[in-house]
Amino acid sequence: RYWMNLTPSDIMWNMSDTAWVKEAIWSIFGLWFQGTCVFVHAMPQFDPRGILNTLCRYPVIALCSAPTVYCALVQHDLTRYAFKTPRHCLNGGEPLNPEVMAPWTHQTGLTIYEGCGQTKIGIICANMKRMQIKPGSLGK
Repeated sequence: RYWMNLTPSDIMWNMSDTAWVKEAIWSIFGLWFQGTCVFVHAMPQFDPRGILNTLCRYPVIALCSAPTVYCALVQHDLTRYAFKTPRHCLNGGEPLNPEVMAPWTHQTGLTIYEGCGQTKIGIICANMKRMQIKPGSLGK
Protein backbone atom coordinates (compact mmCIF):
# COMPACT_ATOMS: atom_id res chain seq x y z
CA ARG A 1 0.00 0.00 0.00
CA TYR A 2 2.70 2.53 0.92
CA TRP A 3 5.04 1.81 -1.96
CA MET A 4 2.40 1.85 -4.69
CA ASN A 5 0.72 4.90 -3.10
CA LEU A 6 -2.59 4.31 -4.90
CA THR A 7 -6.20 5.28 -4.30
CA PRO A 8 -9.46 3.80 -5.61
CA SER A 9 -9.71 6.56 -8.22
CA ASP A 10 -6.24 5.83 -9.68
CA ILE A 11 -5.38 3.86 -12.82
CA MET A 12 -2.20 1.75 -12.82
CA TRP A 13 -0.33 0.27 -15.76
CA ASN A 14 2.16 -2.45 -14.92
CA MET A 15 4.04 -3.46 -18.05
CA SER A 16 5.39 -6.71 -16.59
CA ASP A 17 4.91 -9.96 -18.41
CA THR A 18 1.89 -11.83 -17.09
CA ALA A 19 4.10 -14.84 -16.29
CA TRP A 20 6.01 -12.83 -13.65
CA VAL A 21 4.92 -12.73 -10.04
CA LYS A 22 5.44 -8.96 -10.30
CA GLU A 23 2.41 -8.84 -12.56
CA ALA A 24 0.23 -10.82 -10.16
CA ILE A 25 1.26 -9.02 -6.97
CA TRP A 26 1.68 -5.49 -8.31
CA SER A 27 -0.97 -5.50 -11.01
CA ILE A 28 -3.71 -7.69 -9.69
CA PHE A 29 -3.71 -8.39 -5.95
CA GLY A 30 -2.04 -5.16 -4.80
CA LEU A 31 -4.39 -3.06 -6.88
CA TRP A 32 -7.47 -5.01 -5.86
CA PHE A 33 -6.60 -4.47 -2.19
CA GLN A 34 -6.48 -0.73 -2.88
CA GLY A 35 -9.57 -0.73 -5.11
CA THR A 36 -7.45 0.68 -7.95
CA CYS A 37 -8.24 0.28 -11.64
CA VAL A 38 -5.90 -2.01 -13.62
CA PHE A 39 -4.90 -0.63 -17.04
CA VAL A 40 -4.12 -3.29 -19.64
CA HIS A 41 -2.75 -2.54 -23.07
CA ALA A 42 -1.97 -5.36 -25.48
CA MET A 43 1.24 -4.72 -27.39
CA PRO A 44 2.37 -7.41 -29.85
CA GLN A 45 5.98 -6.40 -29.19
CA PHE A 46 7.93 -3.92 -27.12
CA ASP A 47 7.55 -0.44 -28.62
CA PRO A 48 8.92 2.55 -26.64
CA ARG A 49 7.11 5.11 -28.81
CA GLY A 50 3.89 3.13 -28.41
CA ILE A 51 4.32 3.24 -24.63
CA LEU A 52 4.98 6.99 -24.67
CA ASN A 53 1.98 7.62 -26.93
CA THR A 54 -0.20 5.47 -24.65
CA LEU A 55 0.84 7.59 -21.65
CA CYS A 56 -0.21 10.67 -23.64
CA ARG A 57 -3.57 9.19 -24.64
CA TYR A 58 -4.87 7.43 -21.51
CA PRO A 59 -5.22 8.71 -17.92
CA VAL A 60 -2.66 6.35 -16.36
CA ILE A 61 -1.82 7.66 -12.88
CA ALA A 62 0.81 5.09 -11.88
CA LEU A 63 3.30 3.30 -14.08
CA CYS A 64 5.29 0.20 -13.07
CA SER A 65 7.97 -1.41 -15.16
CA ALA A 66 11.40 -2.98 -15.23
CA PRO A 67 14.46 -0.72 -15.59
CA THR A 68 14.94 -1.96 -19.17
CA VAL A 69 11.72 -0.20 -20.18
CA TYR A 70 12.66 3.09 -18.50
CA CYS A 71 16.10 2.82 -20.13
CA ALA A 72 14.48 2.51 -23.57
CA LEU A 73 12.06 5.36 -22.87
CA VAL A 74 14.76 7.87 -21.87
CA GLN A 75 16.44 7.30 -25.26
CA HIS A 76 13.64 9.49 -26.67
CA ASP A 77 13.17 13.20 -26.00
CA LEU A 78 10.54 12.85 -23.27
CA THR A 79 9.87 16.59 -23.25
CA ARG A 80 8.16 16.14 -26.65
CA TYR A 81 5.47 13.97 -25.05
CA ALA A 82 2.59 15.47 -23.07
CA PHE A 83 1.76 12.67 -20.63
CA LYS A 84 -1.88 12.81 -19.63
CA THR A 85 -1.79 12.25 -15.88
CA PRO A 86 1.05 10.14 -14.45
CA ARG A 87 2.12 11.09 -10.94
CA HIS A 88 3.78 7.93 -9.63
CA CYS A 89 6.38 5.67 -11.27
CA LEU A 90 7.55 2.33 -9.90
CA ASN A 91 10.38 -0.02 -10.75
CA GLY A 92 11.09 -3.61 -9.80
CA GLY A 93 12.91 -6.64 -11.05
CA GLU A 94 16.44 -5.25 -10.98
CA PRO A 95 18.21 -2.08 -9.76
CA LEU A 96 17.71 1.14 -11.67
CA ASN A 97 20.93 2.98 -12.41
CA PRO A 98 21.34 6.74 -12.00
CA GLU A 99 22.01 7.15 -15.75
CA VAL A 100 18.35 6.28 -16.32
CA MET A 101 16.80 7.84 -13.22
CA ALA A 102 18.35 11.28 -13.73
CA PRO A 103 17.14 11.92 -17.31
CA TRP A 104 13.71 10.44 -16.53
CA THR A 105 13.26 12.75 -13.54
CA HIS A 106 14.74 15.76 -15.38
CA GLN A 107 12.53 15.36 -18.46
CA THR A 108 9.27 14.24 -16.82
CA GLY A 109 9.48 15.72 -13.32
CA LEU A 110 8.65 12.25 -11.95
CA THR A 111 10.69 10.13 -9.57
CA ILE A 112 10.87 6.37 -10.09
CA TYR A 113 10.37 4.54 -6.79
CA GLU A 114 12.22 1.23 -6.64
CA GLY A 115 10.93 -1.87 -4.93
CA CYS A 116 12.46 -5.24 -4.21
CA GLY A 117 10.55 -8.41 -3.49
CA GLN A 118 10.43 -12.16 -3.84
CA THR A 119 8.03 -14.57 -5.44
CA LYS A 120 6.79 -16.09 -2.19
CA ILE A 121 6.21 -12.91 -0.18
CA GLY A 122 5.98 -9.93 -2.53
CA ILE A 123 7.57 -6.56 -1.70
CA ILE A 124 10.28 -6.63 0.96
CA CYS A 125 11.96 -3.24 0.73
CA ALA A 126 11.21 -0.09 -1.26
CA ASN A 127 11.79 3.60 -1.77
CA MET A 128 8.54 5.36 -0.99
CA LYS A 129 7.12 8.86 -1.32
CA ARG A 130 8.25 11.24 1.40
CA MET A 131 11.52 9.30 1.83
CA GLN A 132 14.82 10.91 0.99
CA ILE A 133 16.15 8.63 -1.73
CA LYS A 134 19.88 7.96 -1.77
CA PRO A 135 21.01 7.00 -5.31
CA GLY A 136 22.14 3.39 -5.39
CA SER A 137 20.27 2.50 -2.18
CA LEU A 138 16.89 0.97 -1.50
CA GLY A 139 14.65 1.63 1.50
CA LYS A 140 15.96 2.53 4.95
